[in-house]
Amino acid sequence: MSRLAIRKEVLRDLAIKSKNQCAFPGCGRPLLNEHDDYVAELCHIEAAEPGGQRYNPLLTDEERRAPSNLMFMCHEHHKETDDELRYTVARLQEIKRSHEKLPEVVFNADLLLRRIEEVAAEQASIKKILLSVPQAEPNGTYQIIGPELQECWSPEVGRFYETKTGQTTKFKYMMRDGWLHIEQTLQDGAIAYYEVNEAGMVRNSRFPYPINEYRVVIPEELILSKERIQSSLGTHAIKTVLKWSKGNVVEHFMGQLFAGADCHARCAISHEQRTITVL
Repeated sequence: MSRLAIRKEVLRDLAIKSKNQCAFPGCGRPLLNEHDDYVAELCHIEAAEPGGQRYNPLLTDEERRAPSNLMFMCHEHHKETDDELRYTVARLQEIKRSHEKLPEVVFNADLLLRRIEEVAAEQASIKKILLSVPQAEPNGTYQIIGPELQECWSPEVGRFYETKTGQTTKFKYMMRDGWLHIEQTLQDGAIAYYEVNEAGMVRNSRFPYPINEYRVVIPEELILSKERIQSSLGTHAIKTVLKWSKGNVVEHFMGQLFAGADCHARCAISHEQRTITVL
């Protein structure tokens, strides 16, 4: 059974009790930043769906979306509480109680509620699009999809897989140490290699074409801020922080030439078009 949407009156109540702060002890990061952007996440204490952290099959769907099972956290602490051994149901319930006992804070709770609804609507739209797109396209694009989509395939650790799309594009992959190791053979025979984890992060990539031919594409509506980082070696980087806790992208340059990127965000790589597109 798919998760039920959170009722508006529940969101309003949680927004007011949030004090516009991450509920994690000692954090204090705002839910609405200085630009009035929603930069946090609504977290379930006991997961909304099977496979999630602390999922309890005895709960009803109504109990899973009840105020007692929900609280706001920043992205960093939401991920930290994925550790079920350290963050049990009882501990998270105590964190929620302690946070909601803090003194009231004056802030625009109605604006926070609107921003949350806007993000929820956008996420629903994105999810619909992602589910309609195959993970591998014949044109050389590999779609990296995050773990919150329960429909995603979960490979067995250590097992070797091979698949083929179109006439010549091939994928070989294996899950090891939490990373999906992928070798992709393109239509022209070029071979790309990269490792992807469940958060959509890419590491140890070896692209089949010169890296300076690639470029990073980030939709304007996803950009929260940009920062230029200069190096004493004459190189520089551009760090782009994404809205709604979607992560960040650091692009590296040698002079005017693109020299690579650290993508802490979900992205799709098209070797045919030489693009790394943030989703």
